[in-house]
Amino acid sequence: MMMIQRLEMCIELVKLAIEFVLVVAEAVGAVIHRNESPESISTTTFVVAPAPLVGIIP
Repeated sequence: MMMIQRLEMCIELVKLAIEFVLVVAEAVGAVIHRNESPESISTTTFVVAPAPLVGIIP
């Protein structure tokens, strides 16, 4: 029973990790696209701050 719960938790953590990677990839793509467009000529620098790890660690 405990093994099944750990496996389910592992699967959920993998799903969250994949979703996080997709969101970060979309954000990076949006920043790159914004920087490449000729309309946005600015001196603003984009800095990606690391997000804290949120979750349950067994």
